Amino acid sequence: MSATSSDSPSGPNGLIETVLAGDASASGWPLDFSGASLFFSENSIGSAPRTNAPIDSPQSAPEAAALSDALCAKISLVSFGDRVFLLSSEADAWRSAVEMVRRYNGLVGRPKRRRFIVCVGASDATAKLPPGLEGDDEIVILRTDDHAALQAEVDVTTAGILIAPVRTRAGFEVVPGSVLARLRETADEYGIILGFDETFCGLGRSGMLWAHEWTGVTPDLMVASHAPADAPPLAALVVTQRLARGAFGGSPLADGAALLAGHALMEALSTPGFQERVQNRSWYLEDQLSALFYRRRAAFTALGGLGLMQALTLAADAEPMRAKLAEHGLLIRTTGSVLGLFPPLTVEESDIDAAVSCIDMVCAQEER
Repeated sequence: MSATSSDSPSGPNGLIETVLAGDASASGWPLDFSGASLFFSENSIGSAPRTNAPIDSPQSAPEAAALSDALCAKISLVSFGDRVFLLSSEADAWRSAVEMVRRYNGLVGRPKRRRFIVCVGASDATAKLPPGLEGDDEIVILRTDDHAALQAEVDVTTAGILIAPVRTRAGFEVVPGSVLARLRETADEYGIILGFDETFCGLGRSGMLWAHEWTGVTPDLMVASHAPADAPPLAALVVTQRLARGAFGGSPLADGAALLAGHALMEALSTPGFQERVQNRSWYLEDQLSALFYRRRAAFTALGGLGLMQALTLAADAEPMRAKLAEHGLLIRTTGSVLGLFPPLTVEESDIDAAVSCIDMVCAQEER
């Protein structure tokens, strides 16, 4: 299904010819589909969202605290969470999440519950723990989605289960909703916490604000993050009120510039019609990649994805093709045999056409 927008310029082939001629700066290339940013920068082909009501930079600690509280309220309003905690990095958010759960269990009389199971699946044996959790010997990795194997791992010391609804740390995989639903049932049965990693798939990339919304499964905690090119990173830890009882007081305030960028992001995401536009672009990307996949069956073995997170799988290592695409001005992300295409939320149909045409051209060159 596609939804064509009249506001998208045309002529992707001309853009690619410009890149081949070596005049990348004039055309606004490279075109970044690597997932490095949620939005195109001002000087690239796309455009960054603009806010109609700019917020002044905080000049004092009380102003920064008020700005932080306002951003927490915005995130809470559009998520399952009753409480939101803002931190300066993804690693800080994960450490805070784990300690919050452990502290909560101590407060309710279950101090032995400290162990976490991180479900990375079987797609890639190199998957690691979320940043900030390395070296914690009470956190284990489960490299399978088999429900019996998970239940065998749960014991009286288990505090929680962590999983990404879309796995991107060591490969690319959209976790089936049935798997998340079984995890929710297990968490409820044993009275443990279910946490979702939406550091990459959240904030609109899936076509909905949060990737787990597609499945109807709600976690007890979630970590999301935003790392704009022109501001420090910002991570959000979203939790239920019950779990927030384990929060530590006096957390340091996030950087003022990061808070401003967070406000701009949430304003853009809540703009009427913005998410509908993202979904339309998602369908268009899926349609164009499907056509490419069937046109170049000799090059690709699989196609899959969700929203503006799509992946083409090659029969061999994808790195050589990534390098060739980069030479022609298209930046993508690879893991093993997977080409990941993660365009910004502000992507235009013409950008998608240009990216797909670039891949098609490189495939044609490979077939000669």
